[in-house]
Parts: sequence; structure tokens; C-alpha cells
Amino acid sequence: MKIYISVDIEGISGVTNWGFTNEGGYNYERARKLMTEEVNAVIRGIKKAGAKEILVNDSHGPMTSILIEELDEDVVLISGNKKILGMMEGINNTFDAVMLIGYHGRHNTSGVLAHSYNSSVVSEIRLNGKVVGEFEFNSLLAGYFKVPVVMTSGDNILTSQAKEFNKNIEAVEVKKAHSRYVGECIQPKRVHKMLESSAEKAIYNKLVEPNILDDEVELEIAFMDSGMAEGTLCIPGVQLIEPNRIKYKAKDIMEAY
Repeated sequence: MKIYISVDIEGISGVTNWGFTNEGGYNYERARKLMTEEVNAVIRGIKKAGAKEILVNDSHGPMTSILIEELDEDVVLISGNKKILGMMEGINNTFDAVMLIGYHGRHNTSGVLAHSYNSSVVSEIRLNGKVVGEFEFNSLLAGYFKVPVVMTSGDNILTSQAKEFNKNIEAVEVKKAHSRYVGECIQPKRVHKMLESSAEKAIYNKLVEPNILDDEVELEIAFMDSGMAEGTLCIPGVQLIEPNRIKYKAKDIMEAY
């Protein structure tokens, strides 16, 4: 059994402001350790379920946040930027399941540090008219390869959005959002037990199916200002439909991504 794990940082328990997420931030090194420990807990659960191959993709910001020297020795880590598939670098049809760990709610929702890919650039993303965030878009890319997303973790806003999109997913709530910069966080040792148990259970979950979009995909992106939108017009096929919003028709989800 072969498992793919994409790991972000904003959905890690204890992470509640940008000081945890930005390189050089006063809590960034703490966040890296918390992130790595949560991944290791997930890996323990996966290994209990019998998985032999595990690929971890560091999916936060610079994509060098996971501490490889503290990572489980039986996994392989994709680290560094820039990646063609970004948060889903390395995904292909040889995997049996995907897990999206440490994820967060989409922009303009009430989750802790909620955003969509870049908090200073992107206001909204739509696929075929439906608003999506990183969780949904990345799940659909996994679906392109016919691989189901069986587990995710983050705050209560993320888990609610995940369940709405994929009702049978194993969704682990590690903190409850009080506001954008305040979270009611579960102590890490408890979180690790929750993640380990849920990861093992997720591997055996046969109810989760891949999220597949077979048709052409209409991608809309609303930017924070009109200049950002205008900057994309050099890409063939991109149309400006509002001062800060562009549209692009892609042949499939891979091209849209």
C-alpha cells in the first residue's frame, strides 16, 4: 500500500497567527516542530494499517518547513520550492490514498488563518462556479489520478468544509476557531493520539471515493486588486471578467491547476 501526504502548517494545533507560519517569525521554529510531530503521528497510524510506502510533500510556503531530521525514517520527503504541482507535487496514479494534514479553511471564511493559497494575493477561487479552497482543489487534483483523499486535519471550519465536500472522509479537528487569529487548541500529545488513530482508520475506509471532474473546467480567480488580475492576461486564454477577476477554460483539472 502506497500513501501520499500533503502537509500544510496553518491547520496544526497551536498555530494561530502569522508569527508561526512565516520564515523568521518569532514562533516559526516552534511551528515547524509541531508540524513535524503531527505528521509523524499520522505516519504511525498509516504504518499500523500496513502501508509500506509513504511520500510526504512539504506544502507550506517555502515548502521547507518539515524537519527532516525528526521525520519518521521510513518515509520520503519532497522539500523545496518551486514545484510544478505545488502542494500536490509527486502525486500520481500509483498511490492508494491521499491525506491532507494541517490544512485550513478557504479565504473569507471564519477559520484560523483561513486563506486560499496566498493570503495577500487570492480572494476567491471558483471551479465550474463553485467556491473552492486548497482542500477542495487539491482533492480534485488527486481525483484526476483516481486517488481518494481519505483523511484531513485542521480546525473546525476546515473539517466542516471537508465533510461538505467529501462526506465519508476522516476529518480530525485539532482546534476550534474563535476568530481569524484565535484558536481553542487541543494539547499536542492528545492531538497525536487522535491523528494516529484516525490515520489507521482512514486506511481501512472503503467508503471514500476519488473526487473526479471529468469535464472541462472553468477556473475563476478573484485577486486582492485589479493589478494582480491584469498581470495574468499575458497567459493565453485568460479573460478579465471583472477588474479583479479572471476566467480561464481548461480542458481538465490538471490544466486548471
